[in-house]
Amino acid sequence: MDNTNDIKLFLYGGCDLHDIVDTPTVKKHFKVINCNLTGHIDNVSLDFNNATFPSMGTSLISLYSKPGPIAQRVLETLSTGQKRDIIINRETYNEILKFPMLSFYKKYVGPNDYLLLSFSPEIYTKLLKSGECFTCLPTMRNLANPDHCLHWLHKEYFKNEDFLLAFDTKESLEWSFDLMVDFARDIYEIFQDRVILVKSHFSNFAITDNHQIKNVNFGPRDLLYYKQTKIITDPLDLNYTDRLSKIIMNKFRHHYKSDLSLIQLNEPVFLDANHRWGFGQFHIDMKSRDKLAKLVCAEILKKNLKYE
Repeated sequence: MDNTNDIKLFLYGGCDLHDIVDTPTVKKHFKVINCNLTGHIDNVSLDFNNATFPSMGTSLISLYSKPGPIAQRVLETLSTGQKRDIIINRETYNEILKFPMLSFYKKYVGPNDYLLLSFSPEIYTKLLKSGECFTCLPTMRNLANPDHCLHWLHKEYFKNEDFLLAFDTKESLEWSFDLMVDFARDIYEIFQDRVILVKSHFSNFAITDNHQIKNVNFGPRDLLYYKQTKIITDPLDLNYTDRLSKIIMNKFRHHYKSDLSLIQLNEPVFLDANHRWGFGQFHIDMKSRDKLAKLVCAEILKKNLKYE
């Protein structure tokens, strides 16, 4: 794969996608882009030009929504607080203030670079208030702490179910599907056929360090702000979530102007009970991550050889 060393990989997706590329298999062959490429990173700057690329993707509704009064208040809170607050709340800031992902791609993507894309961020609930919308990321659980500088977000908004939009409501799905047309167009303009879809994998089983497999059931604490909106046996049924996830992904494939490769495992996948980022529904075991990483590398090599 020596001829792929000059290829940069850009990401749009959840922590499961970042997990896959953070493997020796991928890093050996490609440069994974998770910074601003200017060579100057200021961890305490609120200027997106000096910020690292978000470690979490966002939902389409959030991506195409403009920041509003809540975002302005978050900016004021962090800009007048301690520097450590900016560092700790970088993901929350990027999400609510709207890191310009599409502009970032347009600025830095070269003619040989690829996008790895997953739609796992679509599964999270959105907060919607007077047209302002952002994705409720797992890191925002910390806002429930009364001593947190952004605790007012939890107190005034997250605790009010009227402001929460679950991913599987009719409103959320129809809105997302409408935006999928724009998203497919915008991504195609930048990457053309150099896009690889990575399926989100779900599991009810976790594997431990000593290779023991345990059955696990996710609850509201694990799926942030998840609430039942369909008549199903289990509000957190992963088969149901998996089906909707596939529908969302296939909507994108339908609107995209070229055929897209899909990376997935057709075998049991286990969650990593001892994952470095903590136990979570998208934190799959190391063997599965490595298998997906090898499939990604093989697909890029195959596509790259086609152009030679």
